[in-house]
Amino acid sequence: METFEAQTIDEAIAAASAAFKADRDQLDIQVLEQPRHGFLGFGRRNAKIQAELKRPVQPQKPIEKKPAAKSQPAKKTVVVKTAKPTDKKQNVKPAANDSNEPDALEMERRHQANVQKMNQAAQALCGYLKDVLAALGVMAKPKIVKLRTHELVVDLQADNSGRVIGFHGRRINALEQLGTAFLSYHGVDDPGLILDTSNYRQKRQQSLEKLAARCVTEVIATGQAVFLDPMPARERKYLHHVLEDNPRVKTYSHGRDPYRSVVVAPKN
Repeated sequence: METFEAQTIDEAIAAASAAFKADRDQLDIQVLEQPRHGFLGFGRRNAKIQAELKRPVQPQKPIEKKPAAKSQPAKKTVVVKTAKPTDKKQNVKPAANDSNEPDALEMERRHQANVQKMNQAAQALCGYLKDVLAALGVMAKPKIVKLRTHELVVDLQADNSGRVIGFHGRRINALEQLGTAFLSYHGVDDPGLILDTSNYRQKRQQSLEKLAARCVTEVIATGQAVFLDPMPARERKYLHHVLEDNPRVKTYSHGRDPYRSVVVAPKN
């Protein structure tokens, strides 16, 4: 193929047509470079193509039809009579199906492997949390309370639990997010981590229930929606659960994390 260059693609194709003395449809054209105008005359580039004459299409040879084969005389079919089946039922016991046993054993093996993985990650997490709290000036002893394949509850035992919890639970919630990322990094799939100290989580649920009751009273009295402060996803979910059956109000979440909050509004 020959190379042609011009300011535009059309001009390059026209040059190729003139060189081969053929129309555009009679050429095989391949664009190598698109033209570029540049800026203030700098970086300008012409169009570049390669072209050649199309090869003539060779006519296909007609396919010779072979004469049909002579028909062979049909062979006689011999019918063989078989004995009629008896009405007596044969006591044939099905073979035992042991296909479920390997599956159950494999599932149990995987479960134990996942529990072992969570256990190793949990032990490493306890040491990590202890070091983080020590860096914050808080002496605490993490203790594993509950351990499942994807669930872990750790109690942070400390003399001053208030310093572990932080203002409005911000410190313990931040540590919980950090711990969840730690477990994921150590190979635990979809970990559910709960950090607690001095029964803070249960007390927090009781506070949320009282908060929900106050919000319902205010919404009914004023007819206006109540926007709560931002809170973690678990606490938002708990508030939705507490008020889901209330006939007077409805709840929904508003905003984006970490500033996502719950809104309590009139139902009608």
